[in-house]
Amino acid sequence: MNKILLVVLLVFSNTYGQIQKKFFVEDVKSIEYVTVNFCVNNEAKISKVMVVEDKTTYENEYYIEQLRQYLLEVEYYPDSKLKNNCYDSTFEFINSTYEKKSLDKDECKACEEFKTGRYEYRHVLYKDTKIKRKRKVQREIGEEDKQIYYIKWLSNCTYVLTYKRMTEPRLKHLIGKEIYVEIIDILDDGSYVYKSKTNFKEEIYYGNIKKVK
Repeated sequence: MNKILLVVLLVFSNTYGQIQKKFFVEDVKSIEYVTVNFCVNNEAKISKVMVVEDKTTYENEYYIEQLRQYLLEVEYYPDSKLKNNCYDSTFEFINSTYEKKSLDKDECKACEEFKTGRYEYRHVLYKDTKIKRKRKVQREIGEEDKQIYYIKWLSNCTYVLTYKRMTEPRLKHLIGKEIYVEIIDILDDGSYVYKSKTNFKEEIYYGNIKKVK
């Protein structure tokens, strides 16, 4: 069985909607995305899954279909509030080398240029968010919201973002909390790949940011 398919089969166990959203694969250069719209029926089972094309960048149609088929086997708790509605969900397909990758001391020197400037996320959900970074402050401006962080560089390739100000009421509880970020790859298009972890959740996040100015 193909390694990528095996990963998908293993993580999509039918255990009341415990769905893994990150997959380490070998057929992407950095990070690609699949967004689906899924519907949950009155029995709390996913009954319909449609790929949202304009929010999908992963091109392996065979494995996208495997993902869709296994989502159709997901069952939530009988009293789930998700019943009788449809939702969008985005899955990440990440270059398998990034799971353990770090930059060495010499490679980190090239990250010096990322300490200031203007950036944008290479993410299908945040492509309209603009990032303005100074030595001590980072501002992220979306179409309907703004987030301001203190930024502290621990080395040329590691930094800490501290939530300072959030315009969305639902995010205000994050003020004062921290995100630890490590740059793990620099790409030819002027972007960098990072992994991050907060001081209030165990999950590790991966992303791609491109410097535009």
